[in-house]
Amino acid sequence: MEKELKKTYGQFFTTTNPFCHNAFFKWFKAIPNIKNEILLEPFAGSNNICKMIQDLGFVNEWKCFDINPSVQNKTPEYKIEKRDTIANYPKGYNVAITNPPYLAKNSATRSGKIFPDTKYDDLYKLALEVMLKNTKYVAAIIPESFITADIFHDRLDVLISLTCKMFDDTDCPVCLALFSPKQDLNHSKDNFIIYQQNKKIGTYNKILSKKPKALANNNWKFNDEDGNIGIRCIDGIFEPSICFCFGEEIDKRKIKVSSRSLTRVSGLPKDIELEEFIKECNNILNRYRIDTYDVFLTSFKGLRKDGKYRRRLDFKNAKIIMDVAVFNIKQR
Repeated sequence: MEKELKKTYGQFFTTTNPFCHNAFFKWFKAIPNIKNEILLEPFAGSNNICKMIQDLGFVNEWKCFDINPSVQNKTPEYKIEKRDTIANYPKGYNVAITNPPYLAKNSATRSGKIFPDTKYDDLYKLALEVMLKNTKYVAAIIPESFITADIFHDRLDVLISLTCKMFDDTDCPVCLALFSPKQDLNHSKDNFIIYQQNKKIGTYNKILSKKPKALANNNWKFNDEDGNIGIRCIDGIFEPSICFCFGEEIDKRKIKVSSRSLTRVSGLPKDIELEEFIKECNNILNRYRIDTYDVFLTSFKGLRKDGKYRRRLDFKNAKIIMDVAVFNIKQR
């Protein structure tokens, strides 16, 4: 019963300590009068996060809430009060540290679950909005795909991609996002720092500048069973394996509108040689992945064997790469 309720409310209980990170220590210790703050856990689950913060030597008092409190409380000295904190958020707290619920709207619809009336496509985004409206400082473990969501950047201080297994009950790729009041930030919007685990890879704006820019506008047709260009859009479990290939290498029976893992594409200009085009696409793709540390390729279902997240190339970015390849070849 508890397992089914967790699915209904989008709950995943944190088991690895993501807060043992220099960026979190710096953020936490910079909060004014932090030693006297009562910390808020608005989506407490089994109260793992309270224990994790205590394990780091921070001994603040806590106030904990959850819509469906777990029967197991990992920090029993702090009672978990039952409350729908999205609909009725606790007021009067300056600092929230939490793992909000994740539930995609399309997934909820398919399984018959109730989803709030909101502009967002995932419950965690609504939870973030509510927290940021009511709390000055927020540390949240959220899906790593948040990096490409382009929301709440005006309060974002640091984002840490957590390339480690965070939950026992899901392989959802996650990150730790640290938010502060605008006046506390020492950088402009979109210039927050990004880490991949303990490696600082740069600011969002600097990494964004490395993305390929569309230099043409070709008429590509995706999911064309007879397309002569093939794309394997998702990494395998061992290594980065997204690639462009000859269309005939992909079985046309595997091309489905509902799936974005494999596709065949038509629309290559007649004056462009196919083999040269595919080679150029892969060169652009590989350079893109190196230069941007895969930040703008959405993470997909867990870690590869090399310890990095599997990634997915969406059709929008695939189109840009193909447009750039056509442009480059025509300039030769």
